[in-house]
Amino acid sequence: MAAPPADAPPPQELELEHMIGFAAGQDDDSSVQFHPTEPTTFVSYTGCLIIIGSVSDPHAQEFLRGHDEEVTCLAISPSGHLIASGQTSHTRVAGSEAAVIVWDFATRQPVFRLLDLQDGPTAYSRNSVTQLAFSPDGKILGGADDRADARLCMWDLPTGLLQAATNTKALSFLEFGEVVASGRRTSSHGKYLIYAGRGPAILRFTLEFDVRSMQYALAEERFKMPSQGLARQYFCGKYLPQGAGYLIAGSSAGELCVFNCATMVFRAAVPVSAGGGLLQLATSSAGGKEVVYCGCGDGKLRVVAGLDQQWTMEGEVALSGEIRGLSASADGAELLAGTSLGDVYIVDAVELRPRHGHLGGPRMSSHTQPIRCLAFGDSSETFASGAENGVLRLWELSHYTVRTHIAPSDNKAAHPTCIVFKGSDLVSGWSDGCMRCHSEDGKLLWFVPLTHNGGVYSIALSPRFIATGGADASLRLWDSETRRVLAEFGEHRERYRVTGIAIDRNKPHLIHSCGADKTIVTFDLKQARRSQHFTQQEGGFCGLVQSTQGEQEIITADTAGCVKVWDGDVRQDAPIAMLVTWTERDELQGKEKKLNHIALDPSGNHLLLSTASGEIQVWELANAAEPRSVGIAHSNEVTQASFSPDGKQIVSVGLDSCICVWNWFA
Repeated sequence: MAAPPADAPPPQELELEHMIGFAAGQDDDSSVQFHPTEPTTFVSYTGCLIIIGSVSDPHAQEFLRGHDEEVTCLAISPSGHLIASGQTSHTRVAGSEAAVIVWDFATRQPVFRLLDLQDGPTAYSRNSVTQLAFSPDGKILGGADDRADARLCMWDLPTGLLQAATNTKALSFLEFGEVVASGRRTSSHGKYLIYAGRGPAILRFTLEFDVRSMQYALAEERFKMPSQGLARQYFCGKYLPQGAGYLIAGSSAGELCVFNCATMVFRAAVPVSAGGGLLQLATSSAGGKEVVYCGCGDGKLRVVAGLDQQWTMEGEVALSGEIRGLSASADGAELLAGTSLGDVYIVDAVELRPRHGHLGGPRMSSHTQPIRCLAFGDSSETFASGAENGVLRLWELSHYTVRTHIAPSDNKAAHPTCIVFKGSDLVSGWSDGCMRCHSEDGKLLWFVPLTHNGGVYSIALSPRFIATGGADASLRLWDSETRRVLAEFGEHRERYRVTGIAIDRNKPHLIHSCGADKTIVTFDLKQARRSQHFTQQEGGFCGLVQSTQGEQEIITADTAGCVKVWDGDVRQDAPIAMLVTWTERDELQGKEKKLNHIALDPSGNHLLLSTASGEIQVWELANAAEPRSVGIAHSNEVTQASFSPDGKQIVSVGLDSCICVWNWFA
């Protein structure tokens, strides 16, 4: 084993089969939306990928790759020919900018990469693109970022050139109105009206070509509000072309606020939501009747119809969580509704009835908080995951759906840190120091309070006992039936957690453990004492596995980005082999070296590494000169990855709340 050469060719990319989840934590309505001309196609984003999927086939996914940071907003042109997506900046990749990428939907290829929202030519950006909108004719793209002195930009799409820009405070929505034809015979430049929310104000920006300067200019105006009684924040807005043209906006008080665009005055406030505000809006004129769908903070999806000051409630349906994304299909028959709990529903737009997915749940589900742990059992069809909000989920891999949802424990601040399967049951360690066991249907079978002070961070099972390692630097053995303590070892340094445990394959009375204290300790249960001890100088250990080949040595991964092989029969404080997972080029580029997890494939021929740089790496043990394959999809640290028991797939989870399913061809 050695470090890959700096000039080594890039390794083969893993094939990404599926990405589970959508950006449920985003506050804009663009995280999941129907394509405007293809009724069964939707577009969403999660991590650093744009996903094109089908509501009729859960397996159909295509990925648009080009962002190097987390995607934060999305827009589709009215014709459906173009997609625009924006990202955050400088959180994972040094020097990355708050870029906007314009994609050709037909070819799935990028057309433009727009960098005009960066916060300065000399400093790295610290901002995110939060608003994107296309003009009705598809010729102009508008975008804004989230800085206190935010910038609003307008780009010409035939050329990708910046047409105009102005400084403004952060906007809560951006919506194009009508395009006004030029009154000059010799001019082909139309006037664009753009509406936006900014705190308690509703704004209209006018993008108009100035013949004197021979360029476009942006002018800002405010809508007139009542002198008192309407102090609101506005979360979303839609333009209605009927009559004189109206803007409808969802308010923090749960009202649908109506504004006349010709006179720029407030007209009405229609109560819609009982609590949590009116967060999302979608419109449809299918069937010859204009209706407005309202996504509310109280979990209700409501339908209203009308215009100006006359509105009626047409119906409602309750969904799980605040409605954070809402979109109507091209034919008006269905709605896509994404909620704060990570669920995406397909709703019949006429009957307001959710069309349930496989196993009777939502069409899609995802975690909404960083995912900390993952485990397969004996079956390649199911795996479990645990997130920082305390949610455990059992997934059915063939349909990418949730089989069992286990709500947070009584301690709302606690979250699962590690999971193992015991038959069909889930045994998990938690940040509150408890060990819990749930059945496959979510029932709590037993729990052990105060398993470790400060949290349980590693678990291994044998037929007779459960071995746990904790933040208190101790390793404890528990009787599998009574859950009473059988033994306790405190060989790791105080205040450093035990990060990995392996019960020896050939000698089950030997237990190997590693810790953040840079030590590996082997305990002999027959002699009730430590039998082996290794220490390294750089990098705490993040996990270990035992090889299935040769002398069945211990293989570790550490925070310095190294994989090391240790021979338990040799009493020397040095590994017998070492693999460096980064190159000099990676170091110069500021790429994170730290490894978070290590796993073996079922054959024992390949190592699977989860990295803090957002990659997963597969290394062949027999030829470890360079990675066999690399998977790039996560926008943050990969906390854990595992091969399926049949060795055909890899599942990875990360701090970006994403679950990636990869195909593995050995």
